[in-house]
Amino acid sequence: MNLPCDIHIHTTFSDGHNTPTEVVEIARQKGLTVMAVTDHDTVAGLEEGVAAATAEGITCLAGVEFSTYLREEVHVLGYNVPYRDMQFLDEIAKLQSLRRKRVWRVVEKLRHHGVKIEVGDELDSPSVGRSHVAELLVRQGFVRSKAEAFDKYIGKGAPCYVEGMRVSPADAVSLVRRFDGVAVLAHPFRMLQAKALPQIVEDLTAAGLKGIEVYYPNYGQDVRANLKAIAKRFGLICTGGSDFHSAQYSTPIGGAGAYLDEKAQKVLLK
Repeated sequence: MNLPCDIHIHTTFSDGHNTPTEVVEIARQKGLTVMAVTDHDTVAGLEEGVAAATAEGITCLAGVEFSTYLREEVHVLGYNVPYRDMQFLDEIAKLQSLRRKRVWRVVEKLRHHGVKIEVGDELDSPSVGRSHVAELLVRQGFVRSKAEAFDKYIGKGAPCYVEGMRVSPADAVSLVRRFDGVAVLAHPFRMLQAKALPQIVEDLTAAGLKGIEVYYPNYGQDVRANLKAIAKRFGLICTGGSDFHSAQYSTPIGGAGAYLDEKAQKVLLK
């Protein structure tokens, strides 16, 4: 039996607008029994999220979304990660250090470009990224929207863009595997050219990849069928979620129509 789920949700511990407890409450209202908190390069919200979900009788997978780089940005989701394990937390801290270095280089370029952005504690988040800088630019009146901030200043091709300081997707997959988690390639058609995808999946499968995110906002039937075929070819599970960040700007929790089939349940709900 297929099990409806949403296992791609962000909170205030990265660039989401709702706390872990709040996203659990939304999931409860949607009637979901399986969800996951998957903040960017941090597991800091899992203690709260798992506890809140357990109190509501909801299974909350311990998740994280790694931002990696392979010719372009690639995201890898890790599930069932040991979020209390100090060795794992040390590895997460290394990734967070790379995020901070990149963001401060962006701030430096903005100031050199004449955008005298003021920074307090807004960039202290363990998952700090360009989105946080974009919010500062809006708040301080340099742009009217986050989209304009990316287009005008900090997006790829813009004058203050800084290339990502990232580990490779294979490194992220290997990290998840090393700690007995389940690594899944996130929203592949959002960032990867379709022609290159099978080879990338083959390489990542060799590193320990276990799944592909098939059910994702705006993925039509053709895209989903293509991804399912690739998953079947390499013996991977199919997962999905809303990639929820906020009620205003994102697909609602549960809105991607994601579910876990029996194979995915055996891998993820052990």
